[in-house]
Amino acid sequence: MNKGKLPEILSFLGKDLHSNINVINFLENYTPSFIKLEGDAAVVKGKSDRDWVYISAKSKTSVKGMMKYITDDDKAFAAIEDTMVPVIAGEKKIKWRLSCVRLIMERNRFTNNPLLDSLKGEDAVFVFENSDYREYLSTGYILDRINHGVSSVIRIGGVPAAWGMTHDDGAIGFLHVLPQYRGKSLGKNVAIDMIQKVIGKKKLPFVHIEEENFRSMNLALSLGFEKDKTVNWFEIE
Repeated sequence: MNKGKLPEILSFLGKDLHSNINVINFLENYTPSFIKLEGDAAVVKGKSDRDWVYISAKSKTSVKGMMKYITDDDKAFAAIEDTMVPVIAGEKKIKWRLSCVRLIMERNRFTNNPLLDSLKGEDAVFVFENSDYREYLSTGYILDRINHGVSSVIRIGGVPAAWGMTHDDGAIGFLHVLPQYRGKSLGKNVAIDMIQKVIGKKKLPFVHIEEENFRSMNLALSLGFEKDKTVNWFEIE
């Protein structure tokens, strides 16, 4: 990968921050293995927990034009809009797919400084074992995000009771409250603390939530996040 292309691609992607916020943050967190900018579209490949492919394009035609840079080794795709998924997958079978609504916070409602502690490396196994998304995660990925991302935790009796972290693309996520502590606003407090920490790093807070996850969706909307669009993570066979 020609490192000289990185400023160029970031400048291109930054012209549409909302649409490209995932890949922009990914490029700031991980070293890309491949970058191609052509016309009004771009392909970025890089590795976090998987070897991911991001495609930024304005239309299906643009996506089709970039498919010549996709090889048989490219299996996992990140933050792909609904209309682009069938173009990328083609006749190939989709092994798994996670669809989420992206919500972005344009105006910060909170003025308090972050108050909560951050997760520690030794929390990685506990977080993984209590996650509802274990099929998409690994303890290694969680440890990487604890060490290099933003996190918040509320401990009760020295044990994590509620927590959140940022994903490899900077999205606030992993928000989880142990069942016995739900209904006590712990999740909301963690979310607010995460928002403040992300803003403190001069970044735009955003989240991904499955449409049917009404509890998380209502919490995000109440905090001031606004719906943007649906994006998908998927793997093809």
